[in-house]
Amino acid sequence: MRLLNKVAIALVVGLMAVTGLWAQRPGGMGGMNPLGSMPSFGLQNPTAGSGAEYVLTTKGKDMDMSVVILGKEDYQGTPAYWQEIRVVNQDLGGEMVMKMLTVTSGPEVGVKRMIMQRPGQPPMEMPTMMMSMMQQHQPPPVTAKGENGPTGAGELVGEESVTVPAGTFTCQHYRKQDARGTTDLWITSQVTPYAVAKMTGPDASMVLKKVLSNETTHITGEPQKLNIPGMPQ
Repeated sequence: MRLLNKVAIALVVGLMAVTGLWAQRPGGMGGMNPLGSMPSFGLQNPTAGSGAEYVLTTKGKDMDMSVVILGKEDYQGTPAYWQEIRVVNQDLGGEMVMKMLTVTSGPEVGVKRMIMQRPGQPPMEMPTMMMSMMQQHQPPPVTAKGENGPTGAGELVGEESVTVPAGTFTCQHYRKQDARGTTDLWITSQVTPYAVAKMTGPDASMVLKKVLSNETTHITGEPQKLNIPGMPQ
């Protein structure tokens, strides 16, 4: 259980910037539902090998987080994407890698397979039963676009030129206000897979460090099944 707890913590930290902080959909983790809850503006040019590396700042600490598209696969007749999220900070002692097969549209939306690898440890695949349980607690699918822009993104402030470590990008600036405070998001079609160039919010901020290409998985070794007492594989 110690392994599972550490994996879950790293997963939440890595995913909340991509899936939870902005959408704030109901369920889990204090109003965040990071697993299988894709950004409401959907994938942007999900080409195999493409991705983005970010600097994520939470509670005054920086960490590197990369989001990469590894490839496309059919899941029960529905297109799904293999995505990989990599989180690096001192607390983890190296790079935590999370590889997920995710359906992004239709009734089967959500994470279908998940493989995690801690620094210096063999990769572990989550049990099928666990993935099914996660699926049951996912919110219903959302539309990729609303009439006035990305669903749930708030109000469009305007088009702006934004300079981040990765360069200068022409972005749409959205602003969302709620009880926690104000969150600003700058998105651009020049960045894949989630179009985010910059984000600032009451709990975290994120800037694009590097646009990635020709990426392959960082998972090394043959994945082993994670055995959780009392849970069928």
